[in-house]
Amino acid sequence: MELLQQLDDYVIPRLSSLDAPLLAVVGGSTGAGKSTLVNSLVGQRVTKPGVLRPTTRSPVLVHHPSDEHWFVDTRVLPGLARVRGADLTEDPSAVRLVSTDTLPAGLALLDAPDIDSVVASNRDLAAQLLSAADLWLFVTTAARYADAVPWSLLRQASERGTSVAIILDRVPPEAIGEIRDHLTSMLKEQGLALAPLFPIPEVALGPEGLLGEDEIGRLKGWLTALANDARARALVVRHTLSGALDSIDSRIAVLAEATGEQQAATNALSRVADAAYAEASDGVRKGMLDGTLLRGEVLSRWQEFVGTGEFFKQVESAVSRVRDRITAAVKGQPPPGQQLGEALHSGGRRAGHRRGSRGGVAGGSVLAWYAGWSAAARRRTNVGRAVSRPDHPGRDPGP
Repeated sequence: MELLQQLDDYVIPRLSSLDAPLLAVVGGSTGAGKSTLVNSLVGQRVTKPGVLRPTTRSPVLVHHPSDEHWFVDTRVLPGLARVRGADLTEDPSAVRLVSTDTLPAGLALLDAPDIDSVVASNRDLAAQLLSAADLWLFVTTAARYADAVPWSLLRQASERGTSVAIILDRVPPEAIGEIRDHLTSMLKEQGLALAPLFPIPEVALGPEGLLGEDEIGRLKGWLTALANDARARALVVRHTLSGALDSIDSRIAVLAEATGEQQAATNALSRVADAAYAEASDGVRKGMLDGTLLRGEVLSRWQEFVGTGEFFKQVESAVSRVRDRITAAVKGQPPPGQQLGEALHSGGRRAGHRRGSRGGVAGGSVLAWYAGWSAAARRRTNVGRAVSRPDHPGRDPGP
């Protein structure tokens, strides 16, 4: 699913329009200040910040008026509807387009939901949007820059060659140097040594709820230079696109392996079901041949059928059969022949049920298949646990 989404949302659209504006997705942990950062870069309130979590529930894409034609259709993010204007109403099924000339042409900013949101749909949407980015502007804070969830996505970005820039927000001014150096070393360990890092000090927001030029000037200048330099934009796009294409082979191999396991499980269930039903059918046939099926209620009904003369009545004329049915109806009892048929049917069903173990043939088939599948799953789980041990040589120590 993730692979298909990236193909639809990024790889195919980008290959078909290499000269489209650079799409920078602003993503990060909850409460990191993503929406405030986007508003500050644009110079106006285009996305809703707040203290309630999660704040951003639907994506907001900000672009220059001359770039509007690149985003109004379904070229990128075809699964999301388009909503225009500055209305801050949240709609998780749509991306809201905001046109402003305060953002340079050639660059678009996309404010994404929290990657660690308590709402699962927000997390899924955030991951989808990050997969559609030419450039990921990862926003974190001095208190949360070492959290596990964002680093998992940063590793993924490194492995897939996604272009990343780091915004370290809300840093105490006296600690900027120390925290910046530590984060830089962590980025280097994860293969992101070339990712630009922009610290933003903890300051009071202005009257409009925006960060000042002193806080975001360096980041804003870098983005503006990127937007104005077609060659630089092309390098960023080529780096991310090449990484996405290179990662397809390994991801398809994982998908093929999972598909093979699913097909093997389906074949195993078919074999178990075929064997169970064959055994049950053979048991019924043997029961009819050795007389087991004709014991109990079946034998009693047979004796009743023959003893009442019903056997011989079957060869009489149609008038006799109608007469007997009318007599049986008046007495309120079914004809002995009907009772015999029901007994035979019931006996055969019980024989098959016994052969199929608990739950009948179908239930027995499922239980037998599940026992084999669970054993295989436990073996895979034990291997995974061994690899995840801190002392295992193949375990990634992480940041």
